[in-house]
Amino acid sequence: MSLAKKDGLLKNNWYIACLKKELNHKPLRRIIYDEPLVLFRNSEGKVICLKDICLHRGTALSRGKVKGNCIQCPYHGWTYDQSGKIEHIPGEGPDNNQIPTKLSLQTYPVIEQDDVIWVWMGELGKENEKSPWRFPNYHNKKWVRYFMVTDFDGEVSQLVENFMDVPHTVTVHSGWFRNPTSKKVPIEVEAKNGEVLVKYDQKDDQIGVLLRPLVNPGRRPMVHTDQFIFPNITRVDYFFGDNYQYIINSQCTPVSENKSRVYTFIGYRLKFVGKFVKPLISFYTRQVIEQDVRVIDHQYVNANQLNDFKEINTSCDLPHVYMRKIREMGKTSETEPFEFTAKKSSELYI
Repeated sequence: MSLAKKDGLLKNNWYIACLKKELNHKPLRRIIYDEPLVLFRNSEGKVICLKDICLHRGTALSRGKVKGNCIQCPYHGWTYDQSGKIEHIPGEGPDNNQIPTKLSLQTYPVIEQDDVIWVWMGELGKENEKSPWRFPNYHNKKWVRYFMVTDFDGEVSQLVENFMDVPHTVTVHSGWFRNPTSKKVPIEVEAKNGEVLVKYDQKDDQIGVLLRPLVNPGRRPMVHTDQFIFPNITRVDYFFGDNYQYIINSQCTPVSENKSRVYTFIGYRLKFVGKFVKPLISFYTRQVIEQDVRVIDHQYVNANQLNDFKEINTSCDLPHVYMRKIREMGKTSETEPFEFTAKKSSELYI
């Protein structure tokens, strides 16, 4: 079964296809839900998204050229306009009397905002019912920001759970993010409106082993929350007072079965030194996420070798149980994920 069929109505959402800086004067190929897409800018700079296949012989249009408001196939030069209609067939001469007028490429709605290009992958006509996610403090000049793009051999549910999984940080990221201390951390988990919010009572916790003097130089009490936003977004906030704040906001784009591309927005506010330490923080965050890439890859390969494997959840997995329930609801219903409500306290050790 294809990923699109498995995910059902989850497809009726906006997904990131690329960053703004990745799309220039050349066509760009992307795959979302196993569908090959070609993105390009027309003569006015507007982003166009079509199915990445020439109707003539199946060649990828993304290997061709942008010509004004059209894109040209690199094989026989067939040219398509921004609505997907065949504009010109060079082999038929200047009159183009043999153009199949009833055939055209599938087009995909596009929104460009916050330096990100979103594509609607679902049922046409429903794209106006939802809006793409807005990255927090993106236009706030007091915040430093950047994106990381990371490919994972993992499914979206695995990834959103990983990004909101505190217990794994003391093993996978030991020495980088946290060191094990065996401290008990009470948590409150609440699910409502298609979201899961986790609040941690961990005032003495310190994250960023290597960057601790920069992230929280005054060793202020930390306010830490994790948030899942249906269907594929996580937001992790660390606040150390008004002048030291750090946000990790990830959107997972499903590429194919067990392959995903994650667009991670990093935003932070560090008094006095914010812009100067960006190269160091960028290096640090890249090392941490690559550790997640390796452990998720191992998890996927090993678990899928055993056909009868069934996961076990404990009390500290409560956020993951709620997230998976909401995503499973979203596969068959567009309303049930937002109707599910639950609230419970638990605890974990780090």
